[in-house]
Amino acid sequence: MTAEIRRAVLTGALPPGEQFSIRELTRQLGVSHIPIREALRRLESQGLIILKQAQSATVASLTTDDMESIYRLRLTIEPQLAADSVAVQTPEGFARLKEWLELSRDDDPEVAWKGHHDFHEGLVLPAASDWDLRILNLLWTAAERYTHLVFDPTPIDEAERRRRYDSHALLLQSALDGDATRMRDLLIQHFTFNEDEIRLRIDALARIRPASSAGPR
Repeated sequence: MTAEIRRAVLTGALPPGEQFSIRELTRQLGVSHIPIREALRRLESQGLIILKQAQSATVASLTTDDMESIYRLRLTIEPQLAADSVAVQTPEGFARLKEWLELSRDDDPEVAWKGHHDFHEGLVLPAASDWDLRILNLLWTAAERYTHLVFDPTPIDEAERRRRYDSHALLLQSALDGDATRMRDLLIQHFTFNEDEIRLRIDALARIRPASSAGPR
């Protein structure tokens, strides 16, 4: 239940700012309101949904301030954990990273997004505590809305597919080389690039919305 609603939010099927009726959602999904409200509470704790006092909820808006806060926290935690993980990666860990890297360029978007998530998790997993992973999973979920915003509408020609793959392949190579400093620096560059691209997309959408919502005068 949570996964279905979460997917609708992440992919934009439930767009940012959209208000929807919990009663209507229960009708569409064919379940009682209790599991729906439980699912929405979990999504609210992840910053995806805003629950109203009445029988309605709103999809959280996408804002530059929120996005910058998410990436500030990721930059604080993730690069150092990935660097610390380099020295303690196992052969099995390297094999999984290679597998996830290949899945991240799969033609099926669901497979590709899962491979991308698992790859980033695999970079930090050897050095991450349970609390690190709790916090990072919250940040990864929040960040995924913004990366969908930028990278889903982008036509995936061979050059773009290669660029995305190569940027992650460099991260894998730094792990294979045992180069913790390069891992940290590359991950900072990777996040900074994504943040800049997302900011441009949000700014572009902000310029479009007033014109499209102005209506006749």
